[in-house]
Amino acid sequence: MSVKGKVVLITGAASGIGRALAICFHNDDANVAGLDIDGNGLEQTARACDSSMVTVQGDVTSEVDIDRLVAATIERFGRIDILINNAGISDGGSLMYSVPFENWKNVIEINLIGVALCTHRVLPGMLERGYGRIVNVVSRAAQSVSVRSSAYAASKAAVVSFTKNIANTIEREVYPDVLVNAIIPGITRTAIWSRAFESDVMTEERLAMFQEPEAVYPHTRFIVDLPAGGPTGRCFFYGEDYSIFSRFNL
Repeated sequence: MSVKGKVVLITGAASGIGRALAICFHNDDANVAGLDIDGNGLEQTARACDSSMVTVQGDVTSEVDIDRLVAATIERFGRIDILINNAGISDGGSLMYSVPFENWKNVIEINLIGVALCTHRVLPGMLERGYGRIVNVVSRAAQSVSVRSSAYAASKAAVVSFTKNIANTIEREVYPDVLVNAIIPGITRTAIWSRAFESDVMTEERLAMFQEPEAVYPHTRFIVDLPAGGPTGRCFFYGEDYSIFSRFNL
């Protein structure tokens, strides 16, 4: 399915996966809007999109900032067809009891509250028009008991549950073309992973595990291109349906 003319809103668009998705959607003739706390990085993304991108510098947990983002996108493009809830942070693998609680709380707020807030503001319009795709970026850390950052693991597990719950509340018979799913990008060269491994010796073998952010786009497109009545409330890993929280994945 073509995304030409579709309106795509991406959070965390200043770098990493968010920037790559913004550029790739733009190159496929979609209209792109993005939010990030990093204004300079956001402008670099916009320039890579021929400056046609709607940009709002702001905090994904701020109702005022998200309202500005939604308003600016609708004013420019008239609607929002696709929401990519990509913005996220980690505390670098810190143990919960070794850092200020505010650090732990901040991860939860950005990774979970930010997803919920953007969904709250965008989903009603999708239902009104009878079309929409929401893609929430999660991680296999959600199901791992060995991840050092309990905030990151807990936030991603919560987003998986949130994705399933929201999808289940949308009446399939009434809104078959509004789908809410999650994506596990895999290990990607982003700031989060750089900080997580900054104290480790990065061997060639470990570096080879990392994919470039652009590699996430085909799998994101797979989810966006799902047909009306297609899978919803699911988690996808490299384009395959992934039964997260299954004991066989641990």
